Amino acid sequence: MAISITGSVGEGGRNRPEDVRTVFSLFNKILSDPLDVSDQSTDELIQAIRDFQKSFMSRPDGRIDVGRTTWRKLLAATDEPGTDITGSVGEGGQNRAEDVRIVYALFNKILPAPLDVSDQSSAELIQVIRDFQKAFMSWPDGRIDVGGRTWRKLTGATGMPTTGRSLILSFDDGPAPESALNSILDTLDTYGIKAEFYVLGQEVDRSPEAVKEIVDRGHTVQNHSYSHPNLATAAKEVVRKELKNTQESIRKAAGVTATKIRPPYGAGGWPSRYDAELAEVAAELSLTIQNWDVDTEDWKAPKGVGSSKLAMIKRQLSRNQNKTELNVLMHVLKDTAEDLGDFIDQLKKWGFSFGNP
Repeated sequence: MAISITGSVGEGGRNRPEDVRTVFSLFNKILSDPLDVSDQSTDELIQAIRDFQKSFMSRPDGRIDVGRTTWRKLLAATDEPGTDITGSVGEGGQNRAEDVRIVYALFNKILPAPLDVSDQSSAELIQVIRDFQKAFMSWPDGRIDVGGRTWRKLTGATGMPTTGRSLILSFDDGPAPESALNSILDTLDTYGIKAEFYVLGQEVDRSPEAVKEIVDRGHTVQNHSYSHPNLATAAKEVVRKELKNTQESIRKAAGVTATKIRPPYGAGGWPSRYDAELAEVAAELSLTIQNWDVDTEDWKAPKGVGSSKLAMIKRQLSRNQNKTELNVLMHVLKDTAEDLGDFIDQLKKWGFSFGNP
């Protein structure tokens, strides 16, 4: 998979956390004494950049700019492919020939009818950019800027770098067991990540203080039904009772109103085949149906999100390249709680950041 940064890293750089992590990981492939990886540019990283630059720059500046000499040299030294553009492409862009060819190549990975590749930005390419932007911009401008939103969306859609893609961590079936929940909350605090918890109403009634703890730590609490039935096969009145009672339990315990419902087993909750009665009741209660993009299967033996699950999880992440934000499903389980820190570290190594629910 190609590697990319969206902004400058090092002395005076933009130093976005995901970009800084990428640069750390590249240097640690070539340094005999690896650096301590951080989300922030450190004095040690800046010095490593300067030392690296001494072989080809008369005045090393300690900064890596997108697509420039130091970035290209670093990719070459680590045998990593790069796909960055060095300037804007499209309407009013700099339209350097190499950058234009890269953009053509990326669009030809996703278009049903490939474009005729050229060294120059054409009216056809600009229109394709505008059409692509319509999904996320009110005023498509037909231009792709280095590290900008359109670039991040395009590279995500073509299965190129993971930079710019984020994950929402979600946990089902809480708040019990409380020991696992508290461990999960502590780990999330350590990493500064906010997650969403899809709780069962009957467990909320047994442990209201645990639900309040979730909210007090800055996470969101959502509806996972009251007793975990299959809502797709349940009668409409049963569906209404399950969802409504859970809403009331959450409000009573934590003083908040859930805005999403994740049906148990995901049954009836996929956009292509919503269960009609579930959708109707959810609308009555102002609930959005939310399933997941990545199922960690942490409830299957061996339980948790340890090394045996990583290949399967990575395949799911790869299949969802068209989305820039993915929802990762886990459960409030002892084994998941124990594995969570290492799992988050792995996700970060793969280039993902973490969004807020």
